[in-house]
Amino acid sequence: MKTPIVIYRGPSMLDGAPIVALASVGSSNVKTGSMVQTWIMRADLHPSEVSARGLDSSVCGNCPRRHSLGGDCYVQIPHAPRATWQNWQAQGSPGANWDQPRQVRQLRRDASAFGLRMGSYGDPAAVPWQVWQGLSDALQPTTSVGYTHQWRETWLDGAHASWLRTHVMASVDSVEEAEIARSRGWRFFLAIPANLAAVYADTFATVVECPATISDRTCYECGACDGAARGARKASVFLAEHGGRSSGKAKRVAALAVIQ
Repeated sequence: MKTPIVIYRGPSMLDGAPIVALASVGSSNVKTGSMVQTWIMRADLHPSEVSARGLDSSVCGNCPRRHSLGGDCYVQIPHAPRATWQNWQAQGSPGANWDQPRQVRQLRRDASAFGLRMGSYGDPAAVPWQVWQGLSDALQPTTSVGYTHQWRETWLDGAHASWLRTHVMASVDSVEEAEIARSRGWRFFLAIPANLAAVYADTFATVVECPATISDRTCYECGACDGAARGARKASVFLAEHGGRSSGKAKRVAALAVIQ
């Protein structure tokens, strides 16, 4: 993993706690493909401690899949989040430096053809929308994807909500939530048991199964999870989980690795 670049350091939009958002390239994630990965973490505590103490709501908000809640989040904190945070610490914990020409050139040079993944760990809503827009303007990624569980929070409004709705997916946990999200102008992403896939596909006129589960296409190549930028009525996305809860988690890890 290359040395991460700081795209934001300041209060979390979720609870005001100090957070840092880091951008890196050189990920070994074969499912996402060539993408600039972004990691949203507490700035004051090691990510493993944050999870153990139940403080990850600062970066993950109300997501029910958080490890601190016993959830099945596919992100393994002792792996990439830990390494990225420690790399940042080894640099002296600098503040935002992404907008310096040298840093932008580094990101573009290190990813020959790339997309932008907002929230490889953490919820994009934790970071001011202007940061994401500025990064996107500077990098001009060919594809951008992101997911938020904050789509129905009452505090999420105005320009922040509008930007997220346009550029990321509402991460939902039931068909009922999917219906609500769609009625509010969000495209959504939902993981469901495989035996309900056919029923679910009939629930909405425009919904597609995540290509990562049925082909070798990467997120970079697909780009379907880009919010409502190309129209709120564009097909939303679902992932069919096979087996029970534990095997469903394995399926998310092995076949998707794109939520967040």
